[in-house]
Amino acid sequence: MENIPLLKDLVILMAVSVPVTIIFHRLGLPAIIGFLITGVIIGPYGTGLVTNLGAVDTLAQIGVILLLFVVGLEFSMTKMLRLRKEALLGGGLQVAITSAVAFACPFFFGYPVTQSLLIGFVTALSSTAIVLKMLADRGELDTPQGNLSMSLLLFQDICVVPMIITLQAIAGAKEVSFLSIANPLMFAAIAVGVILAASYILVPRILYQVVKLRNREVFTLAVLLLCFGTAWLTSRAGLSLALGAFIAGLVISESEYSHQIVAEVLSFRDTFLSLFFISIGMLLDLGYFTKNLPLLFLLASGAILLKVLVVVGIGQILKYPIRLSIIVGMSIAQIGEFSFVLMKMGEDYGLLADDLYQTLLATSILTISATPFLIQISHSAAYKAVHLLGIRAIPSSEGKIAATSDHVIIVGYGLNGQNLAKVLKEIGIKHIILDMNWTRIKLARKNGHKALFGDASHMEILKNLHIENARMMVIAISDPATTRRMVKISREANDRLYILVRTHYISEVEELYKLGVNQVIPEEFETSVEIFSRVLKEYHIPGNIIQNQIDIIRNEGYAMFRTPSLSREKLMEITSILSESVTETFFVNKGSPLIGKTLAEIDLRKKSGVMVLAIVRKATTRANPPADLAIEEGDILAIIGSHAEMDSAIRALKGA
Repeated sequence: MENIPLLKDLVILMAVSVPVTIIFHRLGLPAIIGFLITGVIIGPYGTGLVTNLGAVDTLAQIGVILLLFVVGLEFSMTKMLRLRKEALLGGGLQVAITSAVAFACPFFFGYPVTQSLLIGFVTALSSTAIVLKMLADRGELDTPQGNLSMSLLLFQDICVVPMIITLQAIAGAKEVSFLSIANPLMFAAIAVGVILAASYILVPRILYQVVKLRNREVFTLAVLLLCFGTAWLTSRAGLSLALGAFIAGLVISESEYSHQIVAEVLSFRDTFLSLFFISIGMLLDLGYFTKNLPLLFLLASGAILLKVLVVVGIGQILKYPIRLSIIVGMSIAQIGEFSFVLMKMGEDYGLLADDLYQTLLATSILTISATPFLIQISHSAAYKAVHLLGIRAIPSSEGKIAATSDHVIIVGYGLNGQNLAKVLKEIGIKHIILDMNWTRIKLARKNGHKALFGDASHMEILKNLHIENARMMVIAISDPATTRRMVKISREANDRLYILVRTHYISEVEELYKLGVNQVIPEEFETSVEIFSRVLKEYHIPGNIIQNQIDIIRNEGYAMFRTPSLSREKLMEITSILSESVTETFFVNKGSPLIGKTLAEIDLRKKSGVMVLAIVRKATTRANPPADLAIEEGDILAIIGSHAEMDSAIRALKGA
């Protein structure tokens, strides 16, 4: 009988992780927490079901390599050059300040420099995977807080590489100093430069030859070879495997095959990365956790508070409203997945004693577990904080808008806001633009519009816009929670105000109408309207009938799309409309096969059932044309028939 211990451990690992992850998914919690709990359950400090920890750890390291490889793939030099102020300045300050404070606290209590530096690095990083997943689920990725969160997280991911190099440097140094860190960093930079240069020369040629084979299996194997091969070569140069994987991804990111490679590698990465989080959970000592629970809660709360305060401060530097800064701070206040990578390295290099490792591990898990709840309450907590602190919604540098009335308030100067403002300006309708992005405010003022920086979810801002005298408000932002609050307080301030809201999803329509919105334009619906309009036009349905159907759906509050089942009466009505006769015109282009043929020769009535009513030639209309009339270039044929006949006739005329 065959005996494969690792196979048994993997079966146990998956048998426990699948139901646990399903339960956490049902509860709305991230899968990462489920993997960590799985590790706790089956690990040596739990039930002890898995015994071959070394093999599981090896598989977990593969997950880390693939993770850094994909980070390198998704981060290109081109993207680096396009990084905005939020990523470079905001991200740089967030990592630097958080690391410095987290370093200073343990160092003040007598911890060595090496351990204090590692604690600083671990605390500075947040979880890109968890935050982006939860923002996507809440529809907040394309919001101001979503954009700022992504910018800060992107910079953090980039910082992982120099952090790894620094840890390697201090692990082998007898005494930590500036030179002991700078020298290895310089050596690493030179080694990375050599590997990059070699890779840029070899990798495109290798990939080109592989792609020519048109074999998916060979392509996947070649990608994995480049990933693990570069990682191995980097490790031989005295650097980490993870750094080598990042370099491999960075090189390939500039190639035209990068998107396909990401698609091929993601499944491998996710599988092995789940093993990494499970292996981390296995290392958590439940006895230590329960014994030191008050201390761990205190440390986790301190880490969360520190990260929130740092982000709030950075938000003020970047001129973001404090409410939005609090939301972002609460969203990225956890200690992330790359922190586990650094902790594992610290343990392997002997930088962390067992108690300190357990403390960092437990604290990180607690902050991750708190993340869903922090994000869920972030909006209400931000509003309450701003109210309690009495913080002004309008910066002191912003003057008051001159008294006006019967004007339009445009909230959001994105593409929709810009187009609307341009039209209103040309027509001469008074309008005021409001946005929380200073760049857009400057652009609006440059284009000759009245514009104010601020948050329209505050009554103070709305009063400054003279909301009580406004005729209309157009809300064109991608923030569902803030939009709902804007509508509520705007309606309270002016019950005669006509409120029009642009939103992403049909599901948001009903609630917005209940709050007092006069008209909602969901992008999801407008896209579907464009699709079915073009389909019906291709089948030569008259424009007035198409518009009639659009108006019916809009007047019913998009009920057809919220409950996409049509009654029998509605179906019969549409069938009746489609069976009616309509007229259509057909223009005879240069080179058309119709040229020179008579109406008798093309015989449209026999081929399709339609009848030629008239021919327009050189601005002269000839009604009821004779069968022997030859068709000329530039003629316009006026034809009549049912919708089905018309479609058949058009195909016959095009292919005659």
